[in-house]
Amino acid sequence: MKAYTFEQVIAQVNEGKFFEDPEILKLHDKNGRTVAHKQAEQGWTTEDKEILMLEDKLGHTVAHEQADQGWITEDKEILKLKNKYNISVAYVQAFRGWTTEDPEILKIQDKNGWTIAHEQAVRGWTTEDKEILMLKDKFGTSVAHEQAKQDWVTEDKEILMLKDQHGTSVAYIQARRGWTTEDKEILKLEDDQGVTVAHVQAEQGWTTEDPEILVLATYDGVTVAEVQAEHSGWELEGETRERFIQELQKNFSKRKAQEVLHNVDKMRKKYFKEALLE
Repeated sequence: MKAYTFEQVIAQVNEGKFFEDPEILKLHDKNGRTVAHKQAEQGWTTEDKEILMLEDKLGHTVAHEQADQGWITEDKEILKLKNKYNISVAYVQAFRGWTTEDPEILKIQDKNGWTIAHEQAVRGWTTEDKEILMLKDKFGTSVAHEQAKQDWVTEDKEILMLKDQHGTSVAYIQARRGWTTEDKEILKLEDDQGVTVAHVQAEQGWTTEDPEILVLATYDGVTVAEVQAEHSGWELEGETRERFIQELQKNFSKRKAQEVLHNVDKMRKKYFKEALLE
């Protein structure tokens, strides 16, 4: 057989010729990029595992290259291959829309802890497997967070209470998208700015008469009661008003309590004034 140099082979590959000889496919440049890598860039594929596992100096395999071009494999050994940036072949496939239900593959993660399950969830895939839903990246974002962003809904309290590094819970994301709950423990969940699930629900027009929830305040001092009045025209009346004032006095200074009462009334009037102008 005629001996070829890498450069000679690549010149022919660039002209549209593909090689199948394993020894030729293994020829590489100074960065470890093989003939097989170069052919894969142009749409050529192989199922030969020895060739698929060839990697350049960055750990980028021929399988990675083929997956970049839309090739798909279900071989777990190949799917688990990672480059130096911890990017797996499974991730490349998932990025292009491929999905799997295999728990072992779903748990494969990159350098930031972002799993295959996260990547699939971003693209609309869902699971009810709690172990998978609770997988988090290094920023605390769970698979459940990503599913919730795609309008998936859960009532599982353990999942609803999952928080990322900013304190954003799965319940918070669901509430942003119109879901509501009356569970006090969930309503009190707050992010790193003190914004609770109750605040978020109130922004969507939900209301409550529970004084314990109404006095929940952000770190800037905005109560749920004020948000309700602003977004629904809700009014403090009768027994609710009395119980609310008592709760305010327990939690805030006299001056702050008066300010909140004033704001609730002002926000309610503003709501109806704007409604009349529409």
